[in-house]
Amino acid sequence: MGETGGSVHASTGGTLEWNDTFREFPAEWPLHRLFEDQARATPDRVAVVQHGERLTYRELDDRANRLAHHLIGLGVSPDDVVGVLVDRSPELVVGLLGILKAGAAYLPLDLESPDARLDTILAGADTAVCLTTSRRAAQLPERVVALSLDTEWPVIGASPATGPDTSVHGLGLASVYFTSGSTGTPKGVANTHVGWVNRMVWQQRRHGLRPGDTVLHKTTLTFDDSALELFWPLANGGTVALLDPGLHRDPRAVVDAAVRHRSVLLQVVPSMLTMVLDGLTDQDRDGLSALRNVVSSGEALGPATVARFRESLMDVGLHNTWGATEVSIDSTIHTCGSDDEKDSGAVSLGTPFDNNRVYVLDEDFAQVPVGVVGELYIAGVGLARGYLKDPARTAAAFVPDPFHPGERMYRTGDQGYRRPDGSLKFAGRNDHQVKIRGMRVELGEIEAALTAHPLVSEAVVTVHRSSGDLARLVAYVTPLDPGDAPGPDRLRGHLADRLPDYMVPSFLVVLDSFPLTAHGKVDRAKLPDPGTFAARPGAAQAPPAGPAEEALAEIWCSLLELPSIATSDGFFDLGGHSLLATRLADQVRRRFGIEFPLATVFASPVLRDMAAGIESELAARISEMDDDEVQELFRRIQASGVTKDNERK
Repeated sequence: MGETGGSVHASTGGTLEWNDTFREFPAEWPLHRLFEDQARATPDRVAVVQHGERLTYRELDDRANRLAHHLIGLGVSPDDVVGVLVDRSPELVVGLLGILKAGAAYLPLDLESPDARLDTILAGADTAVCLTTSRRAAQLPERVVALSLDTEWPVIGASPATGPDTSVHGLGLASVYFTSGSTGTPKGVANTHVGWVNRMVWQQRRHGLRPGDTVLHKTTLTFDDSALELFWPLANGGTVALLDPGLHRDPRAVVDAAVRHRSVLLQVVPSMLTMVLDGLTDQDRDGLSALRNVVSSGEALGPATVARFRESLMDVGLHNTWGATEVSIDSTIHTCGSDDEKDSGAVSLGTPFDNNRVYVLDEDFAQVPVGVVGELYIAGVGLARGYLKDPARTAAAFVPDPFHPGERMYRTGDQGYRRPDGSLKFAGRNDHQVKIRGMRVELGEIEAALTAHPLVSEAVVTVHRSSGDLARLVAYVTPLDPGDAPGPDRLRGHLADRLPDYMVPSFLVVLDSFPLTAHGKVDRAKLPDPGTFAARPGAAQAPPAGPAEEALAEIWCSLLELPSIATSDGFFDLGGHSLLATRLADQVRRRFGIEFPLATVFASPVLRDMAAGIESELAARISEMDDDEVQELFRRIQASGVTKDNERK
């Protein structure tokens, strides 16, 4: 089978030279074999570090072996799917390797997902065992065996430290990542070892990790890029430095950790990269002296961000990657240069890398000429088996490759075109799938969750992009009974019980009816602009008063792109989300000169409460200042620091 090894040359079958990407790699090896070979070669080198806890390669291998034996004793066998509900910790790394060594596939679970969604995903994967810890076990359904890696380790640790004898090969199931599904049900992407191994081998060829180098693991496990931050360094003698749980949203914490651990690579979505660049100081730039490469993925990268990056971190390489979970994370790469600063639209997706092929095809699966927009398809060794236990969805998305008989290609749904040099440009989507904060979202899944509410008749979800390119989900619903319409708060609570935070719309609008086209379909172009709902009665009734409230409201208006804010308004009710909350915390720190943890935004989201907390912190600071320092502080608070920040963006 050509897509599982190196026997088929990628330039045959009528494809063009830019798809000639064949490279040898150990196609029959399971992913954990790369780590095991390294553990034998450098057993005493540090593999994982978090705070004062360190695991050498030998210790990590021993613990993973013990866990693998224990899992096998519980009945886990090759191609089974084992859930992982564990905070970022050394136990997490042990858990992933232990699952693979047992011959099973790991299923990352979102720590912040509602229990009902976790239940749906575990049932969809037919998962009987889930790794967790004592503080997380209550989130799991009772029918699943919850194996706590902390409290149950004395029993697990009694198993043998030698590697188990399991038959795992390149086509074996390695991971199952669930993504949003257009029909209302998440779909599980069933990835094999061969795709992951090719990805790690190429990563090393491209970025050349050196013995003893450190890579910061900061990405949430349910985001497939996180695998690179773990398995790539562990396959090549590097050290994985684990960011503390919950800090992945805080750019200040990410930069501090990258400095502290001397990370050689950072992976970020463009929206987070912008925030990292916002907060960089000269001291940070000096501290990031070990950083050699930054990889941007998950969202379209813009020319302005490239320009800011190259100005701020001129000696660091910036690489834009593109692909899909269905094809082992990424399939193309483009290293950014000065030309990208002047480009129009999104920055180039680049060209396919080792053993990946990308086609630009029309509706008849024929290649379109250079410069003509078509649908982007990906083929090669990274293709997943398909969607777990879902043959209909698999058949629709994984279609025969017309250029390589007997192989398949993945229909990405992305539109794009090829430039004369062979590089690819993104030109939008051909369906209702969007990227929100780097995560894939099918609008149909949110619509299905809304129509499940007993008071909702119909639902339509769109993405509203503001003038500042702020992307927010907007949901419109019609009630079954106009006299008993559900309010936005009830709808938001309903969705919060079923969907992860990033899939809950920023605005929830109840309409009597939807505007229709001449053919009787919903006319999405005529749905009311959510900006028209900014002129709320409360804004006029309770305007901000006093320096703290007024300055804070100015920051809110800038971030949320609203004309006015009321003291009773909540940040998240007005369309704020976790990445905007991160920006808010950073601007409050700089504007008021106080410590302002990101958690404060979530704990006190109402403007008057947030301002009261700021005033309390200011009072404590002022008591220790002289008159000149107090006057300087108030000058800064009253200055329009937000305008300058926006101009820089």
